[in-house]
Amino acid sequence: MNLKNFELMEFITSLVSAILLYVLTIYQYVKSKPYFYLVLIAALLMSANAYLKYKKYKDGRKI
Repeated sequence: MNLKNFELMEFITSLVSAILLYVLTIYQYVKSKPYFYLVLIAALLMSANAYLKYKKYKDGRKI
């Protein structure tokens, strides 16, 4: 199998995870749950992870 397919799949799963974490953060904020900011930090880190995976996929595509 081509390694490109796995890099794209890693990016998509990281992106979906980040989106779900943002949804969970908004839900916790609206419900006035304590410590919603911890989920927000996790969402930001997952977004950075998704960006790095996208950058790796994009740079590898040029080769």
